[in-house]
Formats: sequence, C-alpha cells, structure tokens
Amino acid sequence: MISIIIPCYNSGEYLKEAINSCYNSKFKEIEIIVVNDGSTDKFTLDILNDYGNQNIKILEQPNKGAAAARNFGVSHAKGEFLLFLDSDNIIRPDYLTKSIEVMVNNPSIAVVYSKPFFFGGDAGSNRFEVRDFLFDSLLAGNYIDMCSLVRKKFFLDLGGFDENRELFFGEDWELWIRISQAGGEFYFLNEVLFEYRIRRGSLIDQVDFQKRQTTLKYLGSKHGYLIHYHYRQYFRILEKIQQNPFSYFLRILYFKYILKKPLIK
Repeated sequence: MISIIIPCYNSGEYLKEAINSCYNSKFKEIEIIVVNDGSTDKFTLDILNDYGNQNIKILEQPNKGAAAARNFGVSHAKGEFLLFLDSDNIIRPDYLTKSIEVMVNNPSIAVVYSKPFFFGGDAGSNRFEVRDFLFDSLLAGNYIDMCSLVRKKFFLDLGGFDENRELFFGEDWELWIRISQAGGEFYFLNEVLFEYRIRRGSLIDQVDFQKRQTTLKYLGSKHGYLIHYHYRQYFRILEKIQQNPFSYFLRILYFKYILKKPLIK
C-alpha cells in the first residue's frame, strides 16, 4: 500500500484537485491522509467536512507547519511506501504505478522522483530543474520535489522531517541529504508524472531574504561538516587541475570509464 500524505492549511481552493488526482491513479492500493494544519477559512473547513464522510482519513492538529503535519500523517499511515503531495499539486495517473514498480524491484532504493509540469501563475518560469541524482549536486541545492515516493522504513529510521521552525523551506531537501548519507539510493523517473502549481501566496513565495538566510544558516549548522568535507575535496581538485590540466583530465576519464566510479566519494 501507498499512503498519500496531504498537509492542508487554508488551501481548500485546490484541495479537491489534489484528492481527485489520487482517485484517478491507476495504482489503487492507496490510502489518502489529509492533515488539517489549523486551517481557519470556512471554505477549507467545509471541504474537509465533506471528505470526512468518504474513505479518507482527516487528521486535525494546531498550526505547526507542513513538516509537522506530514510527520503526523505518517504516524497514522499503514502503507509501506509514502507519497507526499502538497494540497495544491496534482499527480498524474501513471506516477504511482511506475514508482512502485521501481521500489518493489530494487529494495535499496529509498526515494523515487520524477519531473514536474509547471502550471498556473508564471508557468513559463520553472522553479527547479530535475536531473539524475548526484549527492554533490544535492548539497549545492535541492532539485527533488516533495512529491516523491519514499520507503517508509527509511523515513521512520531517520526520524522523519525536521520540524525546526528555522526551516522556512527545504525540509524535503534536508531529508534527502540524511537519506543519502544513511545509504538510501535515489531513482529518477525521467518523465513528467506530477503537476506543480505556481501561485502567488504559496509558502515558497513568502520566503524573503531574511527567512532564506535563517534557513541556510540552520542547514549549515546541521550539515556544515558534510558540506565542508565535500567542497574541500573540490577545491583541492581544482588546484591540481590548474597545476597539470592534461594529466588530471586523463585521471577523470580513467575513473569515469574504466573504474566506473566517481572521482570524489
């Protein structure tokens, strides 16, 4: 079973589309868990009441933020796998089928992710560019959206999302770093399998310079050694390339095509 966790805070305008996309999934062994994170507008509350009469778990908590809402949803999840769907986004019918096939056939994989289709607002401006997994690239910035299939065992073993309120964004990014360091593998489905709504007033739009700085300082304090360790290696390699570029170019080719492993671990 896949447990689909949908945190909701005053987003009733889009919630039905998110839930209906789950119903339209070709993979049917799912449970839908909506966590009301202290919504106050009547429209959202009315919609939640309507869905309370259907086969959906509606959980209530005071406003604690999306990370806490997702963790609360997972604590009630029965599925072996988790999909985290924002209440204003949409999954396409094939997403779960293709993701679960990868998971079942590859026990070492902890996260399956795909490309989004950006819509709404200034949809021509992609928020991020998804690509094959590389840990060094992940340290430089997140390119894996929250809307990913996660093996619940990895999630629980690592304590779930960090609920520190200094994380104004990037709780998924922080989790991906921990999962990778714990040995979990990532698999990129190189096709568009979910839809990412760009809208004014979303949480990411409310992150100003000060909040961004606070978040990055927190991530630096938590993973500073790891970041320093990796980028120190890059600095040393750049120095060696400058000293003897042709020799180091041959070494890079040797690692990539003969040993078939990264030059930097």
